[in-house]
Amino acid sequence: NDNALIQHKGTRITNLDYPRRQTKSNTALLREMISVYIKQTPPFVKSMKEGAAAGDWDSLYVAVHKIIPSFAIMGINTVYETLAKNIQQNASNRKNLDLLPSMVDETEDIVNKACLELEAELKILDTINN
Repeated sequence: NDNALIQHKGTRITNLDYPRRQTKSNTALLREMISVYIKQTPPFVKSMKEGAAAGDWDSLYVAVHKIIPSFAIMGINTVYETLAKNIQQNASNRKNLDLLPSMVDETEDIVNKACLELEAELKILDTINN
């Protein structure tokens, strides 16, 4: 099953090596971690988009703050984590506000791709008996 994941490694957003280590490859626990990410992250993205659209920098800051830890947990490239941290910093400092909408859009795109990958991963995990 890991071979199916490796073939797309160059284009993947997520890398589940870390959650596999954390769960000691326990399929049920890994499914739980992935399911929580898929459930919790889209509302944060929605809040992030709404904050950026309304110029509500405090709301944007809070929403991005909630997304950032999941990047490391789901093995999302640190480049995207840095992007999210830059959104957070700019929102906090009220700097580069004209750049925030495109940064938010890019972060949304990455999170959406991660969710699609993780949904596919859940389907694979469903075929494995733990």
